Amino acid sequence: MKNAASVLAIAISIVALCFSALQWHEAHSELLLSMKPSVNFTNEDDIDEGAVGISIDNAGPGPAKIKSVTYFIDKKPVGDVDKATDFTNLDDVHFLELDEGDTLGVGAKDWLLKYSKKPHGKKDQQQLDDFLDVLDHHLAVQVEFCPVLNGECGKKCSTRGWCE
Repeated sequence: MKNAASVLAIAISIVALCFSALQWHEAHSELLLSMKPSVNFTNEDDIDEGAVGISIDNAGPGPAKIKSVTYFIDKKPVGDVDKATDFTNLDDVHFLELDEGDTLGVGAKDWLLKYSKKPHGKKDQQQLDDFLDVLDHHLAVQVEFCPVLNGECGKKCSTRGWCE
């Protein structure tokens, strides 16, 4: 009788331990999901709004750790932002270079490429139009990012189907 009670107590303890481990695992998974970043791109093409260019933002509840950023021209990878800006003929394009390990905070919005000079004359307007053509019809950006806490990494392309 004593042996049966001991075996039963051990069995109940093992079941309780397994149940506790499953609860911990579920809570840990919920925490990772609640901290998952959501990276998006925005193309701004109205100089009257202050600037034109492409920005990246994080609308998720957790920060995004950058693994890589790749620029594509006409669906072909060209590498980093320096190579992508070679395809524009504007001297006043400002850019942000995101490196591996950089963090995009919650609610952060950063301009990857930005031009804010209003055109004065036909030449300036033509340069702006050329830049907008590159932004709208030739340029795509892909970012690979991970949650700061352990979790599944993701990739996002600014133009669907261009970063493959």
